[in-house]
Amino acid sequence: MISGILAGCLVVLVVAILVQAVGRKRDPNEPPLESGPVPYLGVALQFAMDSLKFIRSRQKKYGDVFTVKLAGKYTTFVLDPHSYSDVMRQHKILDFKTVGMDIVERGFGTTHFEKTGRAHVLHTADAYFPVHLQGNALDPLTNTMMGHLQTAMLADIGSETGWKKDGLWSFVRRIVSEASFLTIFGKHKSQTVEQERARLMVVMETFWDYDRKFPQVVAGIPFWMLGKAKEQRDFLLAFLSKDNLNRRDVLQLIEQRDEVFCGGGLSGKELAGAHFSTVWASLSNTLPTAFWTLFHLLQDPVAMAAVRREVETALKETGQTVTGFRDGGEKIDFTRQQLADMTCLGSVVNEALRVSSVSIVLRQALEETTIALNSGSTFKIRKGDRVALFPQIVHMDPEVYEDPETFKYDRYLENGKEKTTFYKNGKKLRHYLIPFGIGTSRCPGRFFAVNEIKQFVSLIVCYFDMELIDKETPPLDQSRTGLGVLPPKTDPMFRYKIK
Repeated sequence: MISGILAGCLVVLVVAILVQAVGRKRDPNEPPLESGPVPYLGVALQFAMDSLKFIRSRQKKYGDVFTVKLAGKYTTFVLDPHSYSDVMRQHKILDFKTVGMDIVERGFGTTHFEKTGRAHVLHTADAYFPVHLQGNALDPLTNTMMGHLQTAMLADIGSETGWKKDGLWSFVRRIVSEASFLTIFGKHKSQTVEQERARLMVVMETFWDYDRKFPQVVAGIPFWMLGKAKEQRDFLLAFLSKDNLNRRDVLQLIEQRDEVFCGGGLSGKELAGAHFSTVWASLSNTLPTAFWTLFHLLQDPVAMAAVRREVETALKETGQTVTGFRDGGEKIDFTRQQLADMTCLGSVVNEALRVSSVSIVLRQALEETTIALNSGSTFKIRKGDRVALFPQIVHMDPEVYEDPETFKYDRYLENGKEKTTFYKNGKKLRHYLIPFGIGTSRCPGRFFAVNEIKQFVSLIVCYFDMELIDKETPPLDQSRTGLGVLPPKTDPMFRYKIK
């Protein structure tokens, strides 16, 4: 028995050595290459443990451009922020869609539009996002979201008059999930408010349980190793089926995307998967940002006082009061312009994004090419390889941001306006805060997301007294590195009551 195990281990070791021996070799015009110690995985385990530490160590060793084997993919990192635009200009050769659709197919069960020759269908459907989520289209959405947030807050507090204890992350998820979903997918046409809330609570808990496994799902871990993940995904797809959504007053955005997808021949499951990806995009980054914004405000009385002054100014300008909220009085209504004028709150949101966003901008080479950078250097990239930008290295660069480990609520304020001038190597940066991607793949819902966060926090300031019980900053959940804004790894307790 023991000899058999030893023989098996020897075979594995020999195979690993052979794989490494015949592995990829660096060509003269290619960046420095590190294939890593583990076949297929390469450096994935080291990267997952602390991505920023890993990237910094390789930058020190190799410079601003290097290639590593990361979970079966050879990925070339470009770290000089002045060169980001040089990479993004290669959009005809460096493709985002293939990378994005791999995630969508695995995570949401929809079609891979690129592989099935229906990329034009997705392109047509996605064109509706900026139409409905940017500019003047945000005005009615802002009004609707304000109403849903206040309804959710009122339902959450119930008849309580004293202090309530809860986890802050749980509280934020509960309120913002409900309000955001109802804003996009509308109310049920026949269910009562109580029935609707009870159903949504089950759906959202399932969503967040699945979301915790999402990094493993999109990494290709088999569903049979992930507990109820497959069952949870199927439940969410059924909830977002066309029959169910026909019973809701969905946004015109959803109706128009439905028409495009149905015309493109998507099956019912594929259609539900497309809507699932919209839900995930609207919640997975917005909620962690809302959490970190509120947490740091509660942690810093000076920051909270500054934001409170902005909110009180907005109330005074419009003659609004917060009395009678619980008794069915007039609800607060901040317009899109009023929210935009809250520059201090905007700075807090930006700072929350800076310290908690660990996104990776990925592109896949459709053909072999040579990329020229701002520095004057060039490098060759092979067909099928990936090119990556790692914005966190800018966000945490002490040359760009003084004392980057410290949360500074006014970091993005300058003479009462938003500060947009940051420098690297004495040169002004075009890309200094990158939580939503760059170029054509930049999140089209980013303005809607920031609006949601500002609405949530401004209403909290209006209606609630809050205090942190656990005042230490919780660590980031590093398991979600590469997927955007990281939630807290632990849920800090706080207490709250209605004013």
